[in-house]
Amino acid sequence: AGGLVGVVEEELLQPRPLAHEVLLFPSDEARQKLCSWIGSATTTLECCVFVISDARVAAELKEAAARGVAVRLITDDKTALDGGSQVFGMASAGVETLVDPDYELKSGAAPVPRHMHHKYAIVDGRVLLCGSYNWSYSASARNNENCVVTEDVYLVAKYSAEFERLWREFKAAAPLSQQQAAIRIQQIERGNRERRRFAAMARSHRAANVFDVARSAMDIASPGNRKRGRG
Repeated sequence: AGGLVGVVEEELLQPRPLAHEVLLFPSDEARQKLCSWIGSATTTLECCVFVISDARVAAELKEAAARGVAVRLITDDKTALDGGSQVFGMASAGVETLVDPDYELKSGAAPVPRHMHHKYAIVDGRVLLCGSYNWSYSASARNNENCVVTEDVYLVAKYSAEFERLWREFKAAAPLSQQQAAIRIQQIERGNRERRRFAAMARSHRAANVFDVARSAMDIASPGNRKRGRG
């Protein structure tokens, strides 16, 4: 049989094995498995993650975008500015990126600060990766974290609907273009260069102070000074 009937028969008679896996951290093996799932995307990749500072995971998103996968990323506006954040690098590489607005506006109330605190991804519309795991070096190397991998249709549909809801809301409020991301990367790099320059100046200043203190101590401790001190 062909058409929809054929597809249904194929699924019923030869169903694909469902992906059910639990990744526990800290573990580099678990991080590699997460990267493998992300790297397996062939059509779409929706990521909704609070912190993305692990360049190894970010590289998988960039590579997916480069090979034609439709990659969309939602993240937090504050953590996107953290040192080591990979968000602007991914956006400048072609990953369509949105950040949450600073405040949630509620009718008749003052603006309420908020964070986009989800940590999940959907691969090809069928595999869900979700849990406590932020995509950061500390999460993979030091923290006790978890990430569940599942093809449960109900769960995938619920998380996908939430992603689309947030995408519509955040796109109206705070789109992040590739050009904006590239400019922000330049600003961050300039700031990093200035911080390194001031840090070097501070180290040099501290070294000079230590030398002055040591020289004064040596002068006081010299035999001539001790003799003069005794009168």
